[in-house]
Amino acid sequence: MTTTMVPLGEVLTPIQTWNPRRAAKSDVFDYIDLSSVDRYEKAIMAATPTIPSKAPSRARQLVKSGDILVSTVRPNLNAVAIVEEDLDGATASTGFSVLRADAKKAASRYIYHWVRTPSFVADMVRKATGASYPAVSDKIVTESLFPLPPLEEQRRIAEILDAADALRRRRREALALLDALPGAIFAEMFGALTTSDRFPRGPMSNLITGFDTGKNLAPASDEEGTRHRVLKVSAVTKGEFIEAESKPLPAEYSPPESHFVKPGDLLFSRANTSALIGATAMVETVSDNIVLPDKIWRFCLDEEKADPIFLHYLFGTRKFRDEVSRRATGSSGSMKNISKGKVLSIEVGQPSLEIQRVFSRRVRIARSMRAQVSEHLAELDTLFASLQSRAFAGKL
Repeated sequence: MTTTMVPLGEVLTPIQTWNPRRAAKSDVFDYIDLSSVDRYEKAIMAATPTIPSKAPSRARQLVKSGDILVSTVRPNLNAVAIVEEDLDGATASTGFSVLRADAKKAASRYIYHWVRTPSFVADMVRKATGASYPAVSDKIVTESLFPLPPLEEQRRIAEILDAADALRRRRREALALLDALPGAIFAEMFGALTTSDRFPRGPMSNLITGFDTGKNLAPASDEEGTRHRVLKVSAVTKGEFIEAESKPLPAEYSPPESHFVKPGDLLFSRANTSALIGATAMVETVSDNIVLPDKIWRFCLDEEKADPIFLHYLFGTRKFRDEVSRRATGSSGSMKNISKGKVLSIEVGQPSLEIQRVFSRRVRIARSMRAQVSEHLAELDTLFASLQSRAFAGKL
């Protein structure tokens, strides 16, 4: 089926604007700024209640349910959203191009899906100006061409894409719940081990015999370095191991065997900002050329008393992290350090190894479920991209 290409502006109707600071009313209104839109979810996550007298200069555009918001700054990020009923009458930033469909010509959700396509994004990126702060004008958005099939066909396409998108959203929600599940299980089974008397208390040295560490070396360039790479602190600060956060070692340096990172290692950041010091990460898989720096330690466990997965989540609890931060030293606000002795002297409740392993098994089950849901989400993402491509090519 051949679809006519028309300027987007031909199927839109005008919107109203206002200046809150000059308005007679003083009621609080909902303000949608650029940060309100989640570019991954393609949705407005939260509007800001605002008093007219305190309104930002960009608070000008009155929006209605069904309007589509397209961020005109950094178009490569594709921060777009549709206004739901609960935000009918809100005010949007002038950083958005507000697209209000003419109900006789176009379906709002069809336009919403169009402005999410790679074709639309590429067009906006190509027409953007400004090296450090690329942006497009409202005129560029509304003059862009888009496919316009009959209205009923638009609605059919939107319904299909909505259904596929809803499946993806539910999988993302499931992933978020599974990500939070191990922490919830830990809290239920153990509580706050740094303060609770629920289990016999003792120093961390009862569970950890020590730490292995690497060497402080100036990195080489990729051209000058050997095949060996040393981790950066950022490899563990997010609570998960990121091998890519590494840098090449000098060509003349040959790391000792004890410095190499191996699958199953539990790593600990002994130097970072106050908020990030003490971050831990489990190594699931790793290349055979990655070594430890001096700022990341590897746990040496008493395997008859401690399970590594249990320790990983213990070290990740807010109260334990606060205790590590409190004991850290350093005059610089950007980098704190903690000694091995101070970590090993922290007192906590110490569940038996049997109970720790029950927790560990539950975490592994949750991780297995997460892997399955993640795989399914990837399949749905591929399906959605295929449906999206076919829909706007008139082949759906």
